[in-house]
Amino acid sequence: MYKVFANRLPIILTSKKKYLINNNTFLISSLNIDEILKKTRKHKKIYLFYPKKKELLSQFKKKIKTINSAGGIVTNKKNEMLFIFRRGKWDLPKGKSDIGETNKQTALREVIEETGIKELVIKKFFKTTFHLVRNNGKYFLKETRWFLMHSNYEGKLHPQVEEGIKSVKWKNIKQLNKIKEKTFKNISIILNDFLKEFHK
Repeated sequence: MYKVFANRLPIILTSKKKYLINNNTFLISSLNIDEILKKTRKHKKIYLFYPKKKELLSQFKKKIKTINSAGGIVTNKKNEMLFIFRRGKWDLPKGKSDIGETNKQTALREVIEETGIKELVIKKFFKTTFHLVRNNGKYFLKETRWFLMHSNYEGKLHPQVEEGIKSVKWKNIKQLNKIKEKTFKNISIILNDFLKEFHK
């Protein structure tokens, strides 16, 4: 199963036949992207069915152009996490891939550009998220690959103002629950998953 978010509303891609009895389950092949969004707004949550699990995502991608993106979940030696503040919400640094870049290269470049951090290293891949974005009246699927990163940098941080970033801050673990309520759904899910791993 995959979760694709339209704002905070989930579109769930599934190959499990048990969901076919629901009135909010539809065949991927039967709807275009505008119809999918209309039904998502109506039901608040929908399932899109395709019988072959390995082809779920590719079938959905046939309906909408994909933007590849990567970002970082950055921690320091104090177990604080690095956040940016943009468009009235706390967010994690990320951005679109340049031609020829690997996902790791994109993630490192974007985190450094958006926050001004130094001494940054990737620890491991964390997860991939999907959400719909609108640009010039057209919808795109943004596929973002997230990496766990670490830095011992204690210097001044510099928000990338030209990208609309107002500030860059380290936040401690106790502050994450408040941030989850004031962020995007994809970011909230990442924070939940991070906290589960942190408390193992």
